[in-house]
Amino acid sequence: MNTDEQNYRRFIIDDCDSSDDDGDGNGNSSDGALDTKWITEYETRIMTDEYRLFLKSDITHVGFEFFYLDRDKKCVERIIPNTMYSLKCANQITQNEIFSMVQSHQKVDKKYYNFQSLLLYQFDFQYNTKDIVRGLSEYIRHAGGSQFIEYTNLLSIDVIYFPPVITMFHDFIGFSVLLYED
Repeated sequence: MNTDEQNYRRFIIDDCDSSDDDGDGNGNSSDGALDTKWITEYETRIMTDEYRLFLKSDITHVGFEFFYLDRDKKCVERIIPNTMYSLKCANQITQNEIFSMVQSHQKVDKKYYNFQSLLLYQFDFQYNTKDIVRGLSEYIRHAGGSQFIEYTNLLSIDVIYFPPVITMFHDFIGFSVLLYED
């Protein structure tokens, strides 16, 4: 075997990401084969992450979208798209947290906007653990248990509780805040 062929074989067999099975310090297994355990571990991690998307988990963040109406409350002047808010307590948001978000968006371009209403969009997806895909398909096809809840008086809210939801739906849970020009 010539020198070029030896270098080529050493290059093919050498896998610096692999564990050093034979202790020779170069990452080769004792039989000289390429170590591919990292591929299997990566595929397993991907499959586990995808599976978790279909499991219910706690809500840790919600979105806020702000709509600014004119004085007559007939025309939307501007929209601030989804602003994510991390909840202080999983599955619940307090009146103070809502006040804080609303107040931080009431003044725009030297204009002050009053609170009109708060719309909450949330899911209530019930599924059979034996057939998650079929349950999800039915939910999407028939607009399942999705709903809007309107709050017109923030003082009437103490805490809003969220039930755990399928992880892939977490980004859809949130509030639309309607503000009107003062």
